[in-house]
Amino acid sequence: MLKIKTESKNLDYKQSLNWEKCSKGEKLEIVKDILAMFNTQDGGRIVFGVRDNDFEFLGLSDDEFTSFDQTRVNDFLHNYTDPQTSCQVYKETVAGKRVVVVDVPEFTDTPVVCKQDAHSSKDNSKLILRRGQIYIRTEKGSSEGISTAQQMRELLGRALVKRGDELLHNIERLIRGRPPKREEKSEDKYQEEIGEVTKFYMDTIEGAIGNHGSWTICARPIEYDPKRIADHKAIRDLIAKSEVHLRGWNFPHTDRDNATNFQKGRQSFTIWEEHIEAYRAYQSGLFVWKMVFWEDASGKSAPDTPVLSFISAIWSITEFTLFMKRYYEELLSDGDLRLDIALIGTSGRRLVSFKPEVSLRQNYVSKEGTIRLQEDMQVVE
Repeated sequence: MLKIKTESKNLDYKQSLNWEKCSKGEKLEIVKDILAMFNTQDGGRIVFGVRDNDFEFLGLSDDEFTSFDQTRVNDFLHNYTDPQTSCQVYKETVAGKRVVVVDVPEFTDTPVVCKQDAHSSKDNSKLILRRGQIYIRTEKGSSEGISTAQQMRELLGRALVKRGDELLHNIERLIRGRPPKREEKSEDKYQEEIGEVTKFYMDTIEGAIGNHGSWTICARPIEYDPKRIADHKAIRDLIAKSEVHLRGWNFPHTDRDNATNFQKGRQSFTIWEEHIEAYRAYQSGLFVWKMVFWEDASGKSAPDTPVLSFISAIWSITEFTLFMKRYYEELLSDGDLRLDIALIGTSGRRLVSFKPEVSLRQNYVSKEGTIRLQEDMQVVE
């Protein structure tokens, strides 16, 4: 998050704040951002200690750092949230500098409404929060009340999907057991496209991958349809709509300089610091992605003692699952999907935690060179 150096609807920077000494108005401005992030897809994070005009990481003073307390922040926040919703406050030291991150989850099934008016402590005529207002984050990184029918439709659509998922899971439990259809000819067509992806990797990121380990994902509908997605614009829009923003770096990441169309779809690759990844999305619905383990690319792993953060792995699998759910719900409302997730280069790789407060009691070392999960499933799953 500190390296991204740009604000978005899911990420906001604040240079400094002392939660105990700041005015009520300053706290209300933070609450407004939190309320907006509750109602934004994937929630968001507010990072204190970064100058917001040029995004330089300055860090907080000791007093500012110690002033943040999760219970106190949520106690103040709960005065304005309906239903009552909480955030998490993380305090970290990075490169000798103090930083506080307020982690805001997306609403569970009901959008969060502001439950009372709140005025500025300096100017009582200035209304910071309005009772009954639903706040959202905009693409330009500001927190605003919903002002258009399209914004309301998008929010209500996500709420309906969340509630519908619960119903669908109950129905799925009753009808589970219907095997997905298999089509040999479809598989041959997909394998032809997967071969093209391999060449794309060779032409773009393979040189940077070297001997590093990597994640790979290959997902596609069971039945092949070369024009399942109408055109390049539809693919681009579907990827953008399905993107997941849980950790500051989006999944999948579409590179600003290296994203292009090709004959059958859309592609992107990124080689930047510890981020080495690429994907191809086909009109057929095939989506293939590959990324170097950040532990290797960032130097956390040594060639003779490779490691994998189990916390990061959990985050990654969560991101994969959320993206696939969003992507294929648009394409296959009741269809069948084949999903292949693999970790390559895992022989001798040890599971670790880079957080001192979270430890592993045993020494878990993989003896498999590749760990693969492949499953055919219904989209309802």
